[in-house]
Amino acid sequence: MDAVREHGRCAHRENAVGWALYALGLDEEHALRAHLQTCAECRATVREAEQVAALMGHAVPQHEPPSALRARLMVAINDTPRAPRPLSLDLARQKRQRRGRGLLAAAAAVVVVLGGVTTVLGVQVSQLNHQQQAQAAGDAMVQSIVADPTAKRAVLTNSAGKPTAMLITSASGSVVVPLGLTPNGRNQQYVAWGLHDAAGPSALASFDVPADSLRPIVVDVPASARGLARFAISLEPGRVMPQKPTDVIASGSA
Repeated sequence: MDAVREHGRCAHRENAVGWALYALGLDEEHALRAHLQTCAECRATVREAEQVAALMGHAVPQHEPPSALRARLMVAINDTPRAPRPLSLDLARQKRQRRGRGLLAAAAAVVVVLGGVTTVLGVQVSQLNHQQQAQAAGDAMVQSIVADPTAKRAVLTNSAGKPTAMLITSASGSVVVPLGLTPNGRNQQYVAWGLHDAAGPSALASFDVPADSLRPIVVDVPASARGLARFAISLEPGRVMPQKPTDVIASGSA
C-alpha cells in the first residue's frame, strides 16, 4: 500500500478509521496492517477513531427491555423461518463490507469533526494559557509595587469626598486601584495626571477599567512623576492622550 497523499493528508486515512471500527474487508485489513507500520499519521487516526467509538458507545444509554416484550421478541425470532441455504462466504463478506462502508463514512465524518473541534479547543486552551501567564506576571508585578516600603499611596476622592481610586507609585512601577471608577467605553479612556504648583497638570498614563473589577491596574507612569505629591484622574473622550484634563473625576495627595 503506497503512502499516497491527498491535500497534505495520507490517502489511507479513511481506511485507518475503518480499521479501528472493524469495517474493512479482509484484503483491506491485510494491506492496512502493513501500511500502519510505516505511517504515523494513520496510527494516530486509528487511536482517534477508537476514542470516538468509545465515546459514542458510552453516550448511548443501555436499557433492558421489559420481560413481556423480551418474551414476545424471542418467540417471534424462534418462529421466523430459516433461510433455505446459508449465504456464501463471498456474499456475506460483500454485505459486511457494504455495512462497513456506511459505518466508515459516518465514522470518518465524526473524526473530521472531532479533529476540527480539537483544533478549536487547542487554540482556545493556548489562548487561555497565555492569558493566565500574563495575569500571573501582572499579579507578581502588582505585589512587588504594593509591597515596596518606599511606595507612595494617594487616595483620590471625588467632589463629594468619596474615595474613587488609589494611585500607588514606586521604583518598581505604578498601579491604580479602581475603588469607585466605572468601566469606560470603547471610545473613552481614563488618564492619570500629576499636579504641579505652577506648570499645571501633566498627563502621566492612560488606562482602562474593565467591568466588575477592583483588581489593581498596572499603569506606565514615568519615573519623573515619583517626586510628585498630588495627583488626579480624568475620564477622556477618544483614545488619544490629551494636553489637559477634560473631566477631572477624582484628585488627592500622597
